[in-house]
Amino acid sequence: MIGMGRLLFELGERLQGKAHLRFITAGWERRIGIVVDDSPSQWQLTIAKGIASWDVWTEDQPADLIIRGAEKQMHMLFGGDELVYVLAKEKVQIAGPLRDQLKLDTILRLTCR
Repeated sequence: MIGMGRLLFELGERLQGKAHLRFITAGWERRIGIVVDDSPSQWQLTIAKGIASWDVWTEDQPADLIIRGAEKQMHMLFGGDELVYVLAKEKVQIAGPLRDQLKLDTILRLTCR
């Protein structure tokens, strides 16, 4: 299983490779905290100006959305396979404004291979 950092990097590459998503991400700048329950690591995915970047996250840093789940579900969620994504989405917890949750869902679905 590849690491979360690599997985988020690949998500960023897929996002940048799809020019039509720039219209969806334009003006939507959010920080997404990712809490992996079975790992001590926590990640922050930042989407700004159509670019996704990631870093290690500490809970004292603000986040617009927080995704919590097992590492296996995170790999399914960010891996880029739409059918697996739908299954994983039901198993993770996402906290934050509904509008941001829907926008993230759209971005993740459209970045699937």
